[in-house]
Amino acid sequence: MAKVDPTRLKESETVEFKERFNDSALKTLAAFANTKGGSLYVGVKDDATLLSEGITDKVQQDVVNKTMQVLGITPQVSLHKHEGNDFLEVKVKQQRPPVSVRGKYYHRVGNTTREVTGDDLKQLFLEGESWDAITNGRFSLEDIDLQEVLNFVNAAEKEERINVNYDKDSPEIVLERLGLLIDGKLTNAAIILFGHNPQKYFPNAVVRIGRFRDQATIVADRTVSGNLFKQVRESEEQIKSLISRRYEISDESFKRRDIWQYPLSAIREALLNALVHRNYFEMNVKIQIKVFDDMLWIYNPGKLPGSLRVEDLKKPHSSQPRNRLVAKTFFRAGLIEEWGTGIERMTATLKEQGLPEPEFEEQGDGFVAKLFADSSLDTRKVDLSDRQQKIILMAQSMKGGFKLSDIAARFEDVSNRTIRRDLNELVKLNILKATGEKRGREYSLTEK
Repeated sequence: MAKVDPTRLKESETVEFKERFNDSALKTLAAFANTKGGSLYVGVKDDATLLSEGITDKVQQDVVNKTMQVLGITPQVSLHKHEGNDFLEVKVKQQRPPVSVRGKYYHRVGNTTREVTGDDLKQLFLEGESWDAITNGRFSLEDIDLQEVLNFVNAAEKEERINVNYDKDSPEIVLERLGLLIDGKLTNAAIILFGHNPQKYFPNAVVRIGRFRDQATIVADRTVSGNLFKQVRESEEQIKSLISRRYEISDESFKRRDIWQYPLSAIREALLNALVHRNYFEMNVKIQIKVFDDMLWIYNPGKLPGSLRVEDLKKPHSSQPRNRLVAKTFFRAGLIEEWGTGIERMTATLKEQGLPEPEFEEQGDGFVAKLFADSSLDTRKVDLSDRQQKIILMAQSMKGGFKLSDIAARFEDVSNRTIRRDLNELVKLNILKATGEKRGREYSLTEK
């Protein structure tokens, strides 16, 4: 057994010190069991010093017996020694359903043990059940978007993640095989994944996206609703419209490569994590995404599921989806992997672009992911409008020079004056060169 130095321990969500094993200790163990599990160290003062008293076999047995009698669970008890003094570690795992101490329920908030009452108590019991697997008699197949089901089947077949014999003409069979239709009743997952209007039943199951100049100044505020497949697509597009994009122009061939402020794959991974792992029991809170000049901030209702801790995320870890049916369906559609590798892929793509690693933290009853921007890329970059991009691509397709009229013909709704301004800006950037007088001026790609 590894030696434990109590002076190196610190009280936290999963660690607490007690001088004696009493009712207060039982409440702490119940709180650990109802949160993420944890270790109670008996014979240790609040300042992590030891009582200098021996711990007998009888004391250890009493700890086990009282825990089993009051909480109904069996703890793992270990005797440790430090500098000649004994102390006891009483360890419990997370339990579902939750456990009580004489009819009262407790959970851990930071390094404190608090009683759970009211709506929080209801939620504590519901969390033992997967939200997405709950059925509801109010749902009907008329709530299901059949085209979205067909889109899913096609995607899953392409990924080779479902049986090709799925009957595309029978959404009921598809939903049953996905575990989304149970005994003729649709699950929450069926509605949130494939519903025409999931917000009819779950009004806050949306993504709110804002563009901020600073913490107090918002310049854009958008809400994305619809089913989760739609939220993935539209949220990504909304984020793209609010972040910077640069274009790397190849010196040799003038081929353009889009360089987004954050890799799109990293944005998508963070977004998918939020949609799959959010606590849908928390229906008074939305997923929130804040776009700052130098940071993308993503808040997801619900702490990390199961026994996962923030420090585990950047290490190899098992996949512990809070919403198993949602995760399974997204996996089959090719949107996510099941093996807990998403954070590793996100970090790798950020590093490839020379960006800092993402940061994660639990904040209140939610989880926050932060992606950081970096404007110090060493390649040649220019800021271009979408129209200017298209002009460059047209120039590449034309042999020899071209005139303003050649470009203006492709943009019927844009004035010649605007096209001329675009061309002049590209000349200033040394992407195009111009020859001749104003009326007969010709343009061509700059030779490198």
